Amino acid sequence: MGPINEWWVSGFDGGEKALIGFSTPYGEYYLMEPSEAYAPIMEAVNEKIFVSKLVIEFILEDNALTYEDLLNRLQTTVPLKGIGSLTEDVLLRHAQFVCDRVLSFDGCADASEDLLITAPCMRSLVKLAGVTFGKRVAMRRQDRKDFKVRKTKWSCATTTPLVKDVFETFFPEQIDKDGDKENQGPRRRRCGVCEACQLPDCGTCVSCRSMLKFGGLGRSKQCCVQRRCPNMAIQEADESDPEDEEEYRMLSEKVARENAVSSSHKGIRVLEKRDIQWVGKAVKDDGRRKYYAAAIVNNEEIRKNDCIVVEPIDPKKPLFVARVIYMYEDRMGLKRVHGHWFSRGSDTVLGETSDPLELFAVDECEDMLLSAIMKKAVVTYRPIPSNWAELGGVESSVEPIEDDGKTFFYQKQYDWIHGRFENLYPDPPCLREDLKYKFCPSCERLYLQQKFDRPIIDEKLGIVNENREVLFGLVRLKGEEYRVGSCVFLSPGVFRFKNTGKPSTVATKGGADEKVDEDMYPEFYRKSKDNTKGSNLETPSPFCIGRIKTIFTKTNDELVASRDICIRVTKFYRPENTHRGPSLGQQVDLNMLYWSDEECVVNFSEVAGRCNVVYSENLDLSVAEWSSRGPHRFYFTQAYDRENQTFVEPPIHATSIGMQGKGKGKGKGKGKKSAVETEAKKIEDWPQVKKKLKSLDVFAGCGGLSEGLHQAGVVECGWAIENEESAAHAFRLNNPNCTVFGEDCNGLLKLAMNGEVTNDKGQALPRKGEVELICGGPPCQGFSGMNRFNSRQYSLFKNSLIVSYLSYCDFYRPKFFILENVRNFVSFKRSMVLKLTLRCLLKMGYQCTFGVLQAGNYGVPQTRRSPKACQLSVLVDDRKFLTNSRWVMSAPLRTITVRDAISDLPEIRNGHKKEEMAYGGEPMSHFQRTIRGNQYQPILRDHICKDMAPIMEARIANIPTASGSDWRDLPNIVVRLSDGTYTKKLQYLYNDKKNGKSSSGALRGVCACASEKSCDPMDRQYNTLIPWCLPHTGNRNNHWAGLYGRLEWDGYFSTTVTNPEPMAKQGRVLHPEQTRVVSVRECARSQGFPDTYRFFGNVIDKHRQIGNAVPPPMGTAIGLEIKKCIAQVENRAQEDTDMEVA
Repeated sequence: MGPINEWWVSGFDGGEKALIGFSTPYGEYYLMEPSEAYAPIMEAVNEKIFVSKLVIEFILEDNALTYEDLLNRLQTTVPLKGIGSLTEDVLLRHAQFVCDRVLSFDGCADASEDLLITAPCMRSLVKLAGVTFGKRVAMRRQDRKDFKVRKTKWSCATTTPLVKDVFETFFPEQIDKDGDKENQGPRRRRCGVCEACQLPDCGTCVSCRSMLKFGGLGRSKQCCVQRRCPNMAIQEADESDPEDEEEYRMLSEKVARENAVSSSHKGIRVLEKRDIQWVGKAVKDDGRRKYYAAAIVNNEEIRKNDCIVVEPIDPKKPLFVARVIYMYEDRMGLKRVHGHWFSRGSDTVLGETSDPLELFAVDECEDMLLSAIMKKAVVTYRPIPSNWAELGGVESSVEPIEDDGKTFFYQKQYDWIHGRFENLYPDPPCLREDLKYKFCPSCERLYLQQKFDRPIIDEKLGIVNENREVLFGLVRLKGEEYRVGSCVFLSPGVFRFKNTGKPSTVATKGGADEKVDEDMYPEFYRKSKDNTKGSNLETPSPFCIGRIKTIFTKTNDELVASRDICIRVTKFYRPENTHRGPSLGQQVDLNMLYWSDEECVVNFSEVAGRCNVVYSENLDLSVAEWSSRGPHRFYFTQAYDRENQTFVEPPIHATSIGMQGKGKGKGKGKGKKSAVETEAKKIEDWPQVKKKLKSLDVFAGCGGLSEGLHQAGVVECGWAIENEESAAHAFRLNNPNCTVFGEDCNGLLKLAMNGEVTNDKGQALPRKGEVELICGGPPCQGFSGMNRFNSRQYSLFKNSLIVSYLSYCDFYRPKFFILENVRNFVSFKRSMVLKLTLRCLLKMGYQCTFGVLQAGNYGVPQTRRSPKACQLSVLVDDRKFLTNSRWVMSAPLRTITVRDAISDLPEIRNGHKKEEMAYGGEPMSHFQRTIRGNQYQPILRDHICKDMAPIMEARIANIPTASGSDWRDLPNIVVRLSDGTYTKKLQYLYNDKKNGKSSSGALRGVCACASEKSCDPMDRQYNTLIPWCLPHTGNRNNHWAGLYGRLEWDGYFSTTVTNPEPMAKQGRVLHPEQTRVVSVRECARSQGFPDTYRFFGNVIDKHRQIGNAVPPPMGTAIGLEIKKCIAQVENRAQEDTDMEVA
């Protein structure tokens, strides 16, 4: 036979098994069945080759799927004879071999194709297993000719002319252009510094033969195939902005300190030599200033309401534009103008994407010298056309403005604090005719806003009590009136409770400072004292609640400063603040309180808002129904005696709270109305709308956002688009009256734009004018920090689906739209996608804004951390835009815990598959009572979980149930697995130079790299209870904190992911007590889905549907805000009608 020249593996084209071959000088040979002596050796070889084959074929099918999807494929594949079950441990064991095979397979790729090694699942594997790439393995030259890698097919974004015009520069390769026959992804760039890039061009590959220096035509523009570096390819694929929340917070705080936002222009260039003359006599002389109607500057006449251009000192800044409000000469003889500034688009959040000729009205004014004026400007208001909705999807007929440096237009008002674009504010009236000559609408608006935000005391009662307190009857703040008898939210900590309501967290085994047996638990030293992720210890407490007894000040002055306003309040206890603590709070309603006769004096600055509290016996409705009819509703049935730690009947005067008439009971007595009744009748209901909006849900998923909007009573879902079959089926199950299109959104839009009325399945397409609300979240894999690695070609395509969504908005022109995505959306590509999105929406004529919402603030058991721990502000181009959420530091209700959410669900085992079962008990918390709903015959559905491999099940069984437990708490022991095999102990053979030795002198390194040497493949260990790969790569990955982590009963779910895997980035997915990962129904509850909500497909499909969904309670909160807007418009229209009739 002769010496063996080369080994190879082939057969990655869907066959049953891969083939192993070798070549000699005399021929090529394939290995068939091994002899009895070689059979044990070949079993291990066949296993790693079979895993490589599955991985490569999996990536060829869809190169955008994640590490979790790869694990699911392996675990659901039936292995060949002689190969055991395929688990994550098997994948990690052969990670180096698999990555080498994938890299070798990439040698078959064309220069224009993406490397398979850069697929998200492969990059995750490389990072987790600590794979290193050495010398490239040689490929058979024959295979390069015979095998062609299949390219991932993806559709182009269908766009309207308006959206195409804005986005074409950003997604040139993904916009569907006429005449394009082939759609290729964006080109990669090589680094130029790595070893592979510094190799000489081979001169023989396709790319080299196209180069000019080798006699080619130079058309390929691709590097030599031999110079493609896998390490750089992986780094280039991971281009996302900071994903770590703590890093984002630190960056945001740094920018906030260094770049304080200023509301006024600075650095105006003043040229004293300009010729300035007044025109005519002064229109008013008030003794301090002389006001004029006009002036001549540089031979141009400037009059009131003219627009002017002002030159900045910094030549890099564009010219400032302002409107003249009035002009005057002061006592020093200086001629000045009061200008109302316009903001250029480049000074807004739009930045460089803005139209250079478009200005925005802002409430910013400034007095400046007339000599600062360069010239007059022409600024025209461009109103929204009356046929605005009919113009969707057509070419713009607006004549472009010539850029002559002095001609501009404006349409919207800009709020520079929150980054909001709104319709122009109406000018407030000038209430004094004699001051019209110097009246500035912008100054007046700012004054009224300051007055609105400042508490103003009124209705002085003329009474001074024994404490020398001057009593008042009313305080106005932010449009609300606070009177004696009003109930108020107060800042947390205003009342001093013996029990704060915080759960007492059980310390991790051994405690942070307590010594543990490091021989038994060798990785425990990696744990720190920091707060555990998923713990509620740093969650802000809810507001304190009190009832105003008196309003007073200590001064008898006519003008009372805000800081001098005080209130005396009667204190309410929340259940968790009583002696029974959190255990009581977890059993009773979230909005239940206890009356007390304790009083407290607080400054009015501690008031966060109004709420409504009633005595439950005074309600005509059930407590649950009454609570659901309006915001911030609380009730009490008993009083709390702190001294005796008992619950007692409330006093007589307390039982009248909420009474609607004479007599106790359901409020049906007759009699004279009392002040208490008047106060009770002021309780606000949610607004009602005459007609629900017809909605179109694009990228609908299983329907989380639509479900929330439906619960708010604001929409009737008419149409939904979802390309994934299982998610589309789930949407149909829950919305039987909705037309669900289970196909590509781009194709549907193209049909609608071409005038088609149905698709090829006969389903009627929505017509223009029918869609009143569009909602949806374009796939976020390219934005989300939950993907360890993102921004590949396919993810770029998914990101371009934002273009498709905006085209739907432009074509149908609904009254409202909701665009939902993950937080990284605002920072992706240096915020370019956000800017272009806003630019499109403004061009369409919409008012728009953006912001970050925490799901935990809306009644689901997810994170609701303090602003210090989770920034709700948004950072764009070193500018910090604040959230316009009413409450940031706290909330009306306490946070929902894991115990609140899932403690009533029956115990199940690993891999439980029974899709319907009995609850086996009553709900134990307010959340559980609400989430179960009013089922006639209660059935628990989808309480199923993934079947984890025996070794993973053993690891889960050995994770303690204490707070903060994860893989670092695993003992280094031998255990018997459920399949009858045994694990091995992890061997520590190297000195870890970073972490030193244990207290007993034991080594801590599992690989030569711990001693700062090169990794040795022979150091890999398999089938150990402590996964070898985690201590191997832990030092450079934050010790893999949270992997194999348990949820805490009194903590919260971290961000719900699409596939709960203990070794994925979001690894804290184990049940708090049971030996399994969280079930589908538990994940659904973490998102706030009702138990009656149906999902479709296998267990992975259902997890994916839930993880990709918007929490319905958040959708409900958004829907209620839309409902308020609709109600205001309807009320205004009714008032106008009534005035016409009168």
